[in-house]
Amino acid sequence: MSRCACGSARRQGRRFGRLLHHRWREGRKNLHRPLSADDNLADVFAWREERTISNNLTLQYDKVVFLIEPNEFTRELRRKRVTVLDYPDGRLAIRYRGLDLPYTTFDKLRQVSQATIVENKHLGAVLSHIRERQIERAEARSQSAPRRQGQVGHMFKVG
Repeated sequence: MSRCACGSARRQGRRFGRLLHHRWREGRKNLHRPLSADDNLADVFAWREERTISNNLTLQYDKVVFLIEPNEFTRELRRKRVTVLDYPDGRLAIRYRGLDLPYTTFDKLRQVSQATIVENKHLGAVLSHIRERQIERAEARSQSAPRRQGQVGHMFKVG
């Protein structure tokens, strides 16, 4: 540390009566609190967005329709706000007041794969034409949702 910086740090300490910052790093005072049983670090790093469940028990997130499985509990959630948790590893959860809701998905950006074209001899030409149109259209996911370039095997099939 230069002489000027050291002197100003001392003046700061005398003036405001505080410990210098470097003393805190030396371990004299530990400000970390221990994790409680309720702390979930996976939820801390998840992207959260609020959505409203429709009367048909569906909601949309990142151009995917989520169909909430109907049961006694979920039928009461029509027109209620839920939280969609998008984890960094690609998992998704739909949560209402701390409870994860069961769901199935319907992807509105479905793509025809090359394997389907090769397998189906009679529809091969039609499926090839559809695939070319999909590539030309190049629909993308939401720009506000987290990027998934490094993720492999998640539900959105990108990257």
